[in-house]
Amino acid sequence: MPLEILLPLVVLGISGIVLLIRLLRPTPDLRFDDTEVATVMWNHRNHDAPAIATHLNMAGSHALIETAKGCGLLWSFGADPVSRLLDHPFDLVEAGLHVQINTHDFTAPVIDIGFSDAAEQAEWVELLKAKS
Repeated sequence: MPLEILLPLVVLGISGIVLLIRLLRPTPDLRFDDTEVATVMWNHRNHDAPAIATHLNMAGSHALIETAKGCGLLWSFGADPVSRLLDHPFDLVEAGLHVQINTHDFTAPVIDIGFSDAAEQAEWVELLKAKS
């Protein structure tokens, strides 16, 4: 088959498959609806820093975990949880109802957390600054 025909077929085929998966959304995004579930997920992934207290944002997309070693974050990456212990210096950048945490780590350089109101955001920022 000539390359002029094969290349568009491959590109359009792969694009079609990606679009179909995005539209069907076979697996819903993970949500943290309960502090107990978030605590269990955190403790399963961080044996050396068990959770003392857990705070969820109202959207259910992020959990702020207080540990003896400092604060940690738990968030969803599709259907899977991701955890990060913030035991190294980090920068907080507030922009509207969002907080960006710059971790200075190439594996998760920026963590963006959205909030539904300013009071919730202020509580999280206060906790993050107190534990950093």
